[in-house]
Amino acid sequence: GEIILNDFNEVDKYLADAQQLFGNIADLKNIDEKFDYFSESQLEAIRSFWKNFTPLPDKKSQLEFLETWKVLHALYTLFRNSLKEEGLAYEGMMMREVVDMLQQNRIPAWLANKEFVFIGFNALNPCEKAMMTVLKKMGKADFYWDYEADTLQDPENPASRFFIENTTLFPSNFTISRENRPLSDKKIHLINVPSGVGQAKQAYSILNTLYPEGSEEESFLQTAIVLPDEQLLMPLLYSIPSHIKKINVTMGYPMQLTPVSGLMDHIFEMHRRKKQKGNVYSFYHQTVTNILNHQFIAEVESSASKDLIKKITAENKIYIEDTYLHTNDLFTALFQADIDVHKFLPYLKDTLFLLYRSWKWKHESTSNSLEAGFLYQYYNAVTRLEQLIEQHSDIEILNLDTLLRIVRELTSTITVPFVGEPLDGLQLMGVLETRGLDFKNIIICSFNEGIYPKKSFTNSFIPYQLRKGFELPTYEQLDAVTAYNFYRLLHHAENIYFLTDSRAESGSTGEVSRFFYQLCYYYGIDIHTSSPAVNVSFATPQLFTVKKDERLLRLLDEYKVECNGTRALSASGINTYIKCPLAFYLSVLEDVEKLDTIAETVENDTFGNIFHYVMSELYAPFTGRLLTGDTLEGMLKNESHIERLLSQAFAFYFFKKDKGTTVELEGNNLLIATVLLKYIKGVVRKDIEYAPFTYLGGEKPVRSVLPTLYG
Repeated sequence: GEIILNDFNEVDKYLADAQQLFGNIADLKNIDEKFDYFSESQLEAIRSFWKNFTPLPDKKSQLEFLETWKVLHALYTLFRNSLKEEGLAYEGMMMREVVDMLQQNRIPAWLANKEFVFIGFNALNPCEKAMMTVLKKMGKADFYWDYEADTLQDPENPASRFFIENTTLFPSNFTISRENRPLSDKKIHLINVPSGVGQAKQAYSILNTLYPEGSEEESFLQTAIVLPDEQLLMPLLYSIPSHIKKINVTMGYPMQLTPVSGLMDHIFEMHRRKKQKGNVYSFYHQTVTNILNHQFIAEVESSASKDLIKKITAENKIYIEDTYLHTNDLFTALFQADIDVHKFLPYLKDTLFLLYRSWKWKHESTSNSLEAGFLYQYYNAVTRLEQLIEQHSDIEILNLDTLLRIVRELTSTITVPFVGEPLDGLQLMGVLETRGLDFKNIIICSFNEGIYPKKSFTNSFIPYQLRKGFELPTYEQLDAVTAYNFYRLLHHAENIYFLTDSRAESGSTGEVSRFFYQLCYYYGIDIHTSSPAVNVSFATPQLFTVKKDERLLRLLDEYKVECNGTRALSASGINTYIKCPLAFYLSVLEDVEKLDTIAETVENDTFGNIFHYVMSELYAPFTGRLLTGDTLEGMLKNESHIERLLSQAFAFYFFKKDKGTTVELEGNNLLIATVLLKYIKGVVRKDIEYAPFTYLGGEKPVRSVLPTLYG
């Protein structure tokens, strides 16, 4: 949907004939007849596409494209008509309507008695050109272009792509003298940093050099940090020197990169994996602990989160009933399981509101409002979606998964705006936000090919050759716009710093931007290149030793008979000592226990404990008595008793419940219990072969003395 809307928008902005564009040219001979007013280069581009596009029965993707292509013109017409009926329009549609009015001499009332001055434009679409042409003929417009730099007039530089056309079609009424600021006079540095966050730290060093403590605050406005990669914004904000108090951020931050988006993903996953048994709902433990450990939740409900995690781990809860988690207002709202597709958006709003209120209350005396802003923007996005669904009640969202995808899709396109003072302080901005602005000092981060400039590709149904034929924007135009913005920004700067990520990993080659090579080899600029030394050193392993002091010797004496020791070594303890004496010291002598974790499967030691427990309880009533074959046969027939003992063993050893408690086994645990039942029956059957015999006892600790060289 987004791709088609964008295509329709460009079709209107560039005044393309939608019927001709979306037509299927079955016969190449028709091209010359249908497009007789096109230039030869346009005709060649159109021929090139349809000549090589011959869908065959086995070319499924091409056939699917053709089927979609056939309906695009009808969809375009129907969509525009529907918007007109409702008094609505998208940007390109409005521009085309205005141009049509002006070209038909239907001058809108709002144009009367007004004059227009166009300053700093560069890449004009046909709608803009048509409007400027009409206003120029009416004597109502004047034009001033920012092509002062030699690089912006160099015909070999893509940055000059629109220079001749713009200055010829729309000359200025007044001449403005040019300032000669050659590139060779500028101090340009290229700094290679093998890290994304490392670039933020390098920017800290540069700012400290430009503005030592005590610098005048007014001078901060002369410096801009440009971020082609928005992901560096947060690390950079936390890397600004503390004495630079005034900062203005004039770029949006993608909602999907904010912590609140991460929390919402955890909530979505929690509801996707919840279980229902009758009227009881339960959540999977990992999704719950992910939420409880999230920075928002851990910050506003620190002790409650820790207590819940500790309790869940201690009881080895794999699936947790929703009511079990309702320990306060926020958790009661957050861990609501009986949520269907109709209740989900109100549920999200309630959760976000409570979290926002808790965060504001927690940080009311601080300036930490950034996270609160993220929560507020996400709340607004959910509210807008809820209103849209109410307006279009005829559209039914079938299930929760579909709604979750819609929420994700909506929030992925949202950028969180930052409000600041544009005429004060250090400027942090994206590439597009630098248009028309000049700075003395410029720091450009992520100066890598593929990031600045970005990889040129267009999400569009309209193939490249047809775009070229109908003069719709292509990647060459996008590259030219980026080049113009870059060289224009450099023109008035004195100190320029390019920071690159030199790592060749995660799909990145670590290659420096093409602009660096243009400056070096085409313009012959001497750029100071450096790679700050990164102190990567491996710590010398610390030898952890335990001295046998008097206290430790007393602990060891407890195992010696001559010292009247009361402790005994088990077989597993001896094995632990053979494998690692330090582990023996910690686990056996000092009784240091491993951190509790939730076990989702029955491990070997737990399996053994359950087996031993059941066998012990099964034979315990017969201690000191003669066991006959008939008695053991009766034990085998009483399978329900064995299953009850298995349930008690699982409850105690696996689910960490009180002794004697039973649990209903299901899933993997039920399969393991079935295996254990077979093992237990196998032991009893083996005992029948030896019956009759007297059962003296089981699971009794047996101690003996082991003579050693030391006692």
